[in-house]
Amino acid sequence: MDMHNKEDLPFHYYSETYKKVNLMDGHPILSIDPNLPFTMTQIGIMNDDAQAEFPHRHDYYTILFIEDGSGKHIIDYEAYEIKPPAFYFISKGQIHFWKLKKALTGKVILFPREFLIPPATGFNDEDDLVIFNGLSKAPDVCINDDNLPKIQELLGALSEEYARESECSLSIFRAYTHVLLVNLLRIYAKEQPTNILDTTNTMVRKFRQLVSENYLTVRSVQEYADLIGISATHLRDTVKDITGYSPGQLIRQEIIFEAKRRLANTESTTAQIAYALNFEDASYFSRFFKRETGKSSSKYREEIRKKYHIKL
Repeated sequence: MDMHNKEDLPFHYYSETYKKVNLMDGHPILSIDPNLPFTMTQIGIMNDDAQAEFPHRHDYYTILFIEDGSGKHIIDYEAYEIKPPAFYFISKGQIHFWKLKKALTGKVILFPREFLIPPATGFNDEDDLVIFNGLSKAPDVCINDDNLPKIQELLGALSEEYARESECSLSIFRAYTHVLLVNLLRIYAKEQPTNILDTTNTMVRKFRQLVSENYLTVRSVQEYADLIGISATHLRDTVKDITGYSPGQLIRQEIIFEAKRRLANTESTTAQIAYALNFEDASYFSRFFKRETGKSSSKYREEIRKKYHIKL
């Protein structure tokens, strides 16, 4: 059995990215260390996976800077119009694909979780992962003429360091990636009706990150409050004020996202999906799905496959 099997959904693994990026006429342009937890490239010199029109997911994080192209970017079955120049963020495990009218050009940064949160070291940029997960909830971060020079400077510095190949420094990659993410969050924040950079919003982003990582096993608001170090009442009030949703609703949304992914992209039965999502009773899962989405799981599966021409 393939150890990478994730039921029927194509899964792209960071350990295999070095075979698919920086290619010209099928040959590598740079000598990339496959063990380096950071990859930077251009869409035009990646293989066809970069603009795949079939649903798939990654076991790594992706930053896309689209400089040209048109069509739609579908993330977790929500379609977003491509509006270059703009950044798109794809978190580990999210489903995405493209419906393009014009081929894309732009830059791509790929990294596994341990790039920002290295194991067994004193270095921990977990706040950057919170930022990333917050940005990945946004459809895009558009770059205007005022912001473009600064962003191009940061991307240029990363590209210059990456071109050093065996002499490149992970510390420099982490530093520039941190600066890039903070700048992009500030650009995005300016377009929002409320101040998303204050401490309460940071706490909400932390909550959403924890939910995205633990929703299969942790479903109690109190447990998330304990993980953050605040009271459940404070968590409920703050999340509701900032997002308009209760913490419980956001937890249920995450479960529904995963259920939808499996319904669209696997032949698993409702009972199998219920078990995979830690529901002990398939009939309860069916009622839960109907209550949260307004339609049965079988109806959703039929409609989403028809809409995006998904064939397994």
